[in-house]
Amino acid sequence: MTKVLKRSLTMTLMLMVLVMAMAASAFAATQNYKFYYGGVEHAHSSSYISGPADITSGQVTIKLTGNYFPEVKVGGVSYFGSYNSGTNLTTFVFPGSTSSDIPLDLKVVAGPHNRTYSLVLTWV
Repeated sequence: MTKVLKRSLTMTLMLMVLVMAMAASAFAATQNYKFYYGGVEHAHSSSYISGPADITSGQVTIKLTGNYFPEVKVGGVSYFGSYNSGTNLTTFVFPGSTSSDIPLDLKVVAGPHNRTYSLVLTWV
């Protein structure tokens, strides 16, 4: 009897973990992207992309290599980067989805560069 209860409890727990994992994946996704400038890929800006974007509940999270990006504007609203010196990555979180590309203004402060670039985050 005890073995049957343990087996039933184990199976129930495994099923719950599977259901929760499936539910989480329904609300979170990753998607590769590139930056476009003037209608063509801007290879220099895209080279700072550290991996795919995370898209969760209408929020896009991107990570760029380096501490050169203090701010991004999306729809005229400023979102400030969070730099992690341990990973050398700057993280931005702003509204969006994979249903359409996202026009944005990326501020770059690196050496002699201190300007804002109008780019389009394009899903690939």
